[in-house]
Amino acid sequence: MDKPTKPSAGAARGRKTSYKERLFRFVPLYTTRLVREGEVLFDERTKLSAPEEVAAVMMDYFADKDREEFIVMLVDTSGKLTGLVKTSMGGLAASVVEPRQVFKAAILANAASVIVCHNHPSGNPEPSREDIRITRQLVEAGKLMGIPVLDHVLSATRSC
Repeated sequence: MDKPTKPSAGAARGRKTSYKERLFRFVPLYTTRLVREGEVLFDERTKLSAPEEVAAVMMDYFADKDREEFIVMLVDTSGKLTGLVKTSMGGLAASVVEPRQVFKAAILANAASVIVCHNHPSGNPEPSREDIRITRQLVEAGKLMGIPVLDHVLSATRSC
């Protein structure tokens, strides 16, 4: 004896179900959007061509942060900054960074490349072994996706 089956949406509405409705299940249809959450004021939108320029742009942003944050700078084909995305916020000494989160916004914003940055609220300017490992991982992922990682800049700001 066959098990009773749940009636399809069509049958529940009183119409006969098609062969296709009986054979397949309905799958949700999704839309993905990039949503602007706010703005950060910068002096100019100039081409970012040196780590010092990136550090200068991010210095004010990181100045009052008491936890590690990982920021992705979205860059267009002419090297200009088009947006910032906070992909991770951690504790005093660490932040979990996933390549899929780093590149999700870059894809949605049609970024030509990215620059990644994070802060060390402790004031220690030296990259950790984990910082070096994640940089290598992101560079490789960027190569596969055609979105180069131009740099990984560390901002060592001591919060009060």
